[in-house]
Amino acid sequence: MHFYLFIGFCSDLNSSTQFVVGLALCTLGAIASPEMARDLASEVERLMKSPNTYIRKKATLCAFRVIRRVPELMEIFLPATRSLLSEKNHGILITGVTLITEMCENSADTLLHFKK
Repeated sequence: MHFYLFIGFCSDLNSSTQFVVGLALCTLGAIASPEMARDLASEVERLMKSPNTYIRKKATLCAFRVIRRVPELMEIFLPATRSLLSEKNHGILITGVTLITEMCENSADTLLHFKK
């Protein structure tokens, strides 16, 4: 069963339609098991760098939910989070700040990554 869900999520996360990708990210953030979160974390991290602001916002929110469920995956998302602080889109900025806050609350070492 896990394999079929994984294939379905991979397919939806690589869709050319932003709303299909957004729905897949929302679903992943809401129902993903720790194993599924581990398997798809790199896809979510890739989508956090998408040129599409809608997808970037959804991917950042999904990363927040994944980290809440599986804190050890924080390291995967760390490189993509720094650029979120300079975002012009307020939706991405607020989800980025929320993600960074969660990361810093989970690990004091993460705080050093964001200090100037």
